[in-house]
Amino acid sequence: MRMGKSILCGMLLLCAGITGLRAAEKQEVTVKGELVDLYCYLDHGAAGDKHSSCARKCINLGLPVGLKGEDGKLYMLLGDHKPLKTSEIPKTATVTVKGKLVSAEGYNLIEEAEFEK
Repeated sequence: MRMGKSILCGMLLLCAGITGLRAAEKQEVTVKGELVDLYCYLDHGAAGDKHSSCARKCINLGLPVGLKGEDGKLYMLLGDHKPLKTSEIPKTATVTVKGKLVSAEGYNLIEEAEFEK
């Protein structure tokens, strides 16, 4: 009986912690890294100078834009609840992005992404 109560209390605390993670406020971040198209990067690890022209084509086709941050994390970049406009995406491979970070269930998203000039 005592063991059952301990397990129940532990599960309730775990659920409360998970719920709290989802309700976390978005934080303003600035991240520097390499632009990647998420399809090719996740499918076959394509990145770097050899892949830059292909990445640009995929991004121009509307595939999701990613940022492989210098911090080692992968971020999906979005505008304000919509894809980024291709005209706003710099031609350089290394960029600095400002926006609101949302992280949940292992995914990182930078909303309202803006590129520093």
